[in-house]
Amino acid sequence: MNILVIGALGTIGRHLVPQLVAQGHQVSISSRNPDKPSPWPNLSCSRFTLDLLDVYSISKALDGIELIYYMMHGMSDGELYSEVEQQAARNLVAAVQGTQVTRIIYLGSLVSGNPHSEHMKSRVATGHILASSTIPVTELRAGIIVAPGSAAFEVMRDVVGHIPVFFAPQSIKTLAPPIAIKNVVFYLAALAKLPETAGKIYDATGPEWLSYQQMMQQLAKGLGKPCYIIAIPGLPISWTQLVLGIITSVPKSLAQALLAGLDEPLQGNGKPLQTLIPQPLLSFKQAIDEVLQTESITTYPKEWQDGVPEFRNFSSLHGFYAKKASHRLEINASCTAVWQVLNLLGSEHRYFYGDFLWAMREWIDHLCGGQGRNHGRDSKDQLIEGERVDSWRILSVIPERLLVMKFGMKAPGGGGMQIRLTPISEDSCALQIDLLWHPAGFWGLGYWYFFAPWHRLLLNGMANKIAKLAKQHLADDDLG
Repeated sequence: MNILVIGALGTIGRHLVPQLVAQGHQVSISSRNPDKPSPWPNLSCSRFTLDLLDVYSISKALDGIELIYYMMHGMSDGELYSEVEQQAARNLVAAVQGTQVTRIIYLGSLVSGNPHSEHMKSRVATGHILASSTIPVTELRAGIIVAPGSAAFEVMRDVVGHIPVFFAPQSIKTLAPPIAIKNVVFYLAALAKLPETAGKIYDATGPEWLSYQQMMQQLAKGLGKPCYIIAIPGLPISWTQLVLGIITSVPKSLAQALLAGLDEPLQGNGKPLQTLIPQPLLSFKQAIDEVLQTESITTYPKEWQDGVPEFRNFSSLHGFYAKKASHRLEINASCTAVWQVLNLLGSEHRYFYGDFLWAMREWIDHLCGGQGRNHGRDSKDQLIEGERVDSWRILSVIPERLLVMKFGMKAPGGGGMQIRLTPISEDSCALQIDLLWHPAGFWGLGYWYFFAPWHRLLLNGMANKIAKLAKQHLADDDLG
């Protein structure tokens, strides 16, 4: 079957796509960001960059498609996210008319009997819009999904990992049925072969209903971090939103949207779906154990991606989502010329700009017992994976295209630098430099925001100096 997965690079999609391919389906994927790296470099999936607010953009991806998985949400888009979500659903409904699409599988969420939070109302409204199409829809409603990168799970992890005592509103005792990512993906993949589910709504629940407090306590135990959660009657949810905005690495708008529904008792009956698609359901504790096990994997992708254990120093307490500072500059020089300049990194040119700032940070690390003053390179002539540049370790090298280095100084979190070259023509290219940081709770976020004012200065100066040296190198070659 020809399948399009909308939202394929999200938490669920990353697990679902390989499962669908393994079942023999021809899978196309879509994302909003064309530069976001694929988590499955060995899978030959057609990829589309979709703007779901543009019907024509969607239509380009539908040629020959028979089934669509729709797993999009806009909670990271700010206050108007519900309007964006609903317009995107309307556009999909318009785009599929007259195509070969025979069904849409929509991943929604469990809701209360009378939803009042924007998040839950939007999930319901999106499902109604999709169901208004002439194309049948199967809707799967899931509760908290226990998975690396799942926003609700990551918020809980950031709390129990970094706050020994957490004062919460009484709604922390609200019950919900958490479900393991493994179980959700099994359900979703199986629905592809069940056309008789069209027009129906199924609840995907785990084997137990737990309060948010119980989940957080079990998670704290799994992480080996004591956390006392004290429910205070009358304490507003806005207090929780404020505190978590300081603690969690989850995008603020996304975390706040989820927390707004904290006091809504969810409704869900997982028995019909479990009868239709039988499988062993993992308990919350078992699901946590699986998450922690995946975070010990030592392999990593060429490009920096959220949640990769290597990039987070193999710490389950370092934020899943990376903070990022970026600068992009178009240079009138080839990738080859710019790469020759990058090969000087860490030698007499150090970091090309603001060396006094780098030196200050290195001295701080040295005084704390770190290797910040350990200058030098293993190889003087080229950048090689596994070797060091001062206190940095080179993780990935694609000559004339990509350099990824891991930060080696002492700090409350894990981070690195990624430098990418993209050819524009034979004689020009785009240089992008990213600083990335997975914070360890409050102190990790504080560390990032303390240095944030310097990031733009450093990246701008660094890019301009690299461009100047590359053009100077070309001029010297021309004179020679």
